[in-house]
Amino acid sequence: MLHKSKKAALALSLLFLAFVTQAGESLKELSGQLALKNAREYSQNYITGGQPSLEDLKKLADAKVKLVVNLRGEGEFSAFDEQEAVEKLGMKYVSLPVASAGDITPENIKKFHQLLAENDGSVLVHCASGNRVGAFFALEAFQFKNKTAEQALAIGQQTGLTRLKGHVKDMMQAGNK
Repeated sequence: MLHKSKKAALALSLLFLAFVTQAGESLKELSGQLALKNAREYSQNYITGGQPSLEDLKKLADAKVKLVVNLRGEGEFSAFDEQEAVEKLGMKYVSLPVASAGDITPENIKKFHQLLAENDGSVLVHCASGNRVGAFFALEAFQFKNKTAEQALAIGQQTGLTRLKGHVKDMMQAGNK
């Protein structure tokens, strides 16, 4: 027979496991309910895609997303103040402006990696379509997670990489680790 404290610890562990499993499943379900272009669930912690609407941001906040990372360039979006909307909903907002392929640099990939590493919850990473998002995830995997170029490109495509694939390959071949 289990001691009372062991029973309590076991019950708490099972409850935590159920919560983590439910959170992962809800993110996967959520990515299919969002209006943002190319919405995808990447791992249990990340949703990627294009520009979220105000309604998307509300759904993300309800799903306990903690951080919104915007990779759109300065002045690229003006339908509403995204930072204000995100913060009003209780999430953290970070802008890492990427206006062109020239802004996809080892330094910006390092900043992106640090943002993800410092976060302790679910994250939306977006740009206009998801293409820049995929480029950043691919290069982050290559530079910081010891993924091969092939593995990193697969991650990039899973998270939205399309037209920037050639640029990402060139950066990997140049040895930008």
